[in-house]
This record gives sequence, structure tokens and C-alpha cells, in this order.
Amino acid sequence: MKKIYLLPLALGLGLATQSCNDFLDTKPSEIYSPDLVWGSAANVEAFIMNYYGTASGWYRDPATWDYRFSNNMVGCRASCPWEAQGYVEPSDNYAGLNGRFSYIRACNMIIEQCSNSEVLDPSEKAKYSAMGKLLRAMCYYDFARKTGRFVWVGEVLDNDSNFDIPLTSSIVESYSLVLKDLREAIPDLTTARLAGAPNKNFALALLSEVCLTAAAYTNDSPQLQQNGVSLYQEAINAVNQISGASIDANYGDIFNENGAYSSTDILLAYYWDELYTSFPGTNMINLVANVTDEKLRQANCSPLWNNAPEHLFEAWLDYTPSQNLVDAYLVIDEQDGQAKPLYETSQWLNNVTEVGEDEIFEVVDHWDNDVVYKGFILNDPSGANGNISDLMYNNRDARFDASILYDQSTFYGQTIAMFSYGNMTRWSTNQGHLSTHVPYTNYATRKAVYTDLPELYADYHTAYHQVAMRYSRALLNKAEAQLRLGDVAGAVATFNQTRTIHGQLPASTATTLAEAWEDYKRERRVELFWESDWYFSLLRWGMYGGEANHGLAPQSTIPELTEDAYLIEINRDRNAAFIGVCQYQNNQRSFNPDNMYLFPIDQSLINNNPAVSQSDQNPGW
Repeated sequence: MKKIYLLPLALGLGLATQSCNDFLDTKPSEIYSPDLVWGSAANVEAFIMNYYGTASGWYRDPATWDYRFSNNMVGCRASCPWEAQGYVEPSDNYAGLNGRFSYIRACNMIIEQCSNSEVLDPSEKAKYSAMGKLLRAMCYYDFARKTGRFVWVGEVLDNDSNFDIPLTSSIVESYSLVLKDLREAIPDLTTARLAGAPNKNFALALLSEVCLTAAAYTNDSPQLQQNGVSLYQEAINAVNQISGASIDANYGDIFNENGAYSSTDILLAYYWDELYTSFPGTNMINLVANVTDEKLRQANCSPLWNNAPEHLFEAWLDYTPSQNLVDAYLVIDEQDGQAKPLYETSQWLNNVTEVGEDEIFEVVDHWDNDVVYKGFILNDPSGANGNISDLMYNNRDARFDASILYDQSTFYGQTIAMFSYGNMTRWSTNQGHLSTHVPYTNYATRKAVYTDLPELYADYHTAYHQVAMRYSRALLNKAEAQLRLGDVAGAVATFNQTRTIHGQLPASTATTLAEAWEDYKRERRVELFWESDWYFSLLRWGMYGGEANHGLAPQSTIPELTEDAYLIEINRDRNAAFIGVCQYQNNQRSFNPDNMYLFPIDQSLINNNPAVSQSDQNPGW
């Protein structure tokens, strides 16, 4: 397929700036010619788009937010991440507060140069200045959601400028600056849709999320409201203004080559050219297992692959979906047609008996350190009414099959066996140990893996893309705002759009606020898996408290961040299985509400900026 790209990769403008000795990194000597950059609309746009590639990266880092800070994913080659165990230090620099000043300088240059340009026509001046403000808002919102306060640089600094700039005085001030940039930018942004380019729709979707986070951390401060309009209502209004976007009927294609450029759900994504991108340069390298026929023979695992290329599955799997995530995907009850958690469906209750560890270990292979959370045995071991995998995985939310590889899945023309000693399980190589690039939880990821490669192997070049914002996500933002305003019926109708179209589930019939929050949180988890959303949403809901966080007071602990991570083990006869507690510290997950609602202010910023002292550090750090 021929791809269309926005910008030449080598423009000859020298799109970076040299850093200086000052801690702010804001007095560079440019290595491009200003006359060249600002001398034409085409070059201005090229300069701007280079920085959008940088900015989008802060919103498409699932390896951090779906793995390092949550239990959506479990490590296959390492113990539970330190971050998930609560070991975060001020020196860890998760926010990058002291490392983006050359980027911020570029944003300010765009705004200043375009506003004062004698080359651009009035519409171009307005559009490019707005794009500069959107860029700046993307950077500072990422700071705000992580640390609450930041060093605001709102102009192009020169040798005579004061570089001893303090942090914003409060979270309210921080969000007032981000919201001002977004509100001013949106009217002048283009509505045209071009792959890789942010437009008005993206900015509106981003505004809806900024409003939610700002409201959560400031209690919907009147100082942030325009004309007395609640931030929640502003979020709703922003989503309602999005035009020309829609929910893509084929959920899986949004994240692979089939819908990369055509999906009307994508509001912003980042694209890699296949000419310059190899398989290891994409997220796929860490999502695909390394299970060759040779390794399967050595591990006494089967079945072998059917007429497969030698390197069909030979990647560097790092993280694998947890049973916790899998349990979030609802199942349609075969008797009443309602969508329910698996363990509440009639087909499960009528055919499966729950048993203890001793009994399940008699019929299911296990590692020496396995601890059983729940064990299950078919009432009829012959499987006349379906094997246990059928009962677990049939009739699921359609996004489950589009996102997760599980026992009896079909992938790249192969049948995936995820029972004990199957062809893609934790047994597949070096039995009983990590560091083997095989699925420790006995699940793997289909979402975000392209389907058109000859082999999932290092030698192949491929195009690739990562989604930073979707229309479906904006709709869920709207539903959340409606819940916060007490509009249960409106919220349920809004999130039912993704539930029924992408999930192909019956609509939620929630009528109380508690029921609606339960269904909404589940919906957001499965819709936005591997899209860098879950951790930040949990923080927001914890700040709300009440129905949004299990009835707890605002800013309490967050149960989802403290629960053990789980795996599945199915026996080869597929008539018994157990859910086990993942070891390697995955049963030691922690969340401290006294400090983890905000990351620490970077210690390097405190050490190097005379205007910031240790007393400015966030509480608890």
C-alpha cells in the first residue's frame, strides 16, 4: 500500500536547537536559518510538524502506563516493576520537567514569529500561531497531570531575560495556563483531516480530557471556568463540537495496517515509514512471543506450527496481558442474552465447579511457586457442553478477540494453544523461569500488531503507527463528565456507543450512579487498553472518590493499583483451569495516596533553579 506522508524527513532546516549551559536550556543558538524557516508557509508548517511528532510521544507510551504503573500487563522477563510496588523517587524524573525547555522555546518561537510574520497571510498567521499554542498546551498538560505545577515559559527568552523562573503557584494556575492556550487555539485550527497532523478535532478531544483532569485536581475550581460554566460541561461541549469523526465499526483495524489511514476514529496518530522502520523499531517487537518449532521441541511443547515460516513468531516479548484485564471483558449470557462478568453467566455456573488449590493441582500442571486464587473443574470432564476454554472465551466482548491472544485463538493462520505445555505459553521455553520471551500469564497481545508481515521477526521492514487520541476516547470523556454532573441516563447512552459498536454487547441498563460508574470504568479499561489511559484515569477517579472509586473518600487508595496480578493455567484436556497469583513481586503492588496522586518535582530542577527550593516539592516527597 502506498503511504502519504506529511513532511520530508530531511528538510534541511536543522529542526533542533543547540542547548546552552543555563538550566532552562532556553538560550540556544539556532542551527537553522531563521529566514529560511519563517520565510514561507510550507517551511513554517514543516518546522511545526516536527515538534508535533515529539509532543505526541508523551501521549502514546503504553509500556509505561499499561505496564510499569498498572496491572493491565505483566512482565515476561522481569519482576513486577518498581513503580507498581510504590518505589518512586524524586530523582526518577518521570515528568521530564527539566528536559523540555528547547521544545518550549520552539513553541514560543512559532507563536511569536507567526503572529508577527510579514510573509504569512492573516489566515496562515492565525492557524500557525494556534498550532504553536496547541503544541505548548500538549507539553504543559503532560506536566500538569504528572506534577501539578511546572515552570511556565510563555515567551522567547533572550540574553537579557530573567532565567530564575519559579514554579506555578498552584495547580489551579497551572491548568489556567493550559486551558488558556487550548481555548485560544481551537477557533483558528483547521478542521481538515490529514494523517499525522493534529487539527481542531484533536484539540477539542484533548480539551475534554484536560477539563476532566483539571476539575479532578481542583474540585472544578471557579477560577478555571469560563463564564461560570463547569469544566465538566465544557468537556461535554468540546466533544459535541467534534465534526466528521465517528466510531470505526472495525475496532481491531484501527490499530493495524488496515485502518491506519482510513479510520475515522483516529484523531491523532504517529506514523513510521516502512522504508526507515524495521520490526524491532515498533511496539510489536515487545508484544510478540519467541516460540519457534525448535524451541517448542526442546521444551516438549505442542502442537508445532502448521507449515509456518521458520521465524513466524520470533520476537522479544516483554509484557503479556493479565487475567485482571481479561476479566474486564464481559461475556454474553447464553440464557438471558445479558452482558455479565464471566463468573456470573449461566453457562459458567451450570458447567463449572470452583475448587481449592489441592484439588486443582491434581489435574492442572503448575510451577513450584504457583499460588492459586481460584480453581475450576468442568462438571462433565468430557466437555460435552464445551471445553473450559470455550466457556471462558466464547461470547466475549468483541474487543477481547481484537486485543488479546488466548487459548484456541487463530493468529497468522495458526491455532494458538495456551494450555499447559502448549505452543505459546509460559512453558514454551526454559520451563518455570522468566527471561524467555514467552507469555508468563498465558495470554499475548493482538492489538497493535500488524497482520501483513511475512514473519514477526527482526529482519522485516514495516510501516507502523501508534494512536495518540481517538474519537471513541473523547466520547468516553463526555460520558465521564455527564456522570460527574449526575446525568446517569445521558452518560449511559454515551458510553453505550462504544460498548455496542466496538464491543458488540447489549447496551448497559445501569440506572443508578454506582451502576453507571461500574459499567463506565469497565468500558474505559477495555476500550482504551494499550493506549496509555488506564493509570491516569484511575488517578482521576481516585481524586473524585465516591462511586468513581469504590465508595472511598476523595484521594484515597486506589484498589486497582494494589490488587495482585493474575495468570491463567489450563490443563491439556481443557477440562480444568486455575487463576494463579503472578509471582516475582506481582503480589506486592502498592499505591500510597499520600504522595502518588502527583509525581515528585524533578530533583534536578530543584537543584539547578535558584527560583525553586526543596519547600516547593510536592507533598509526601
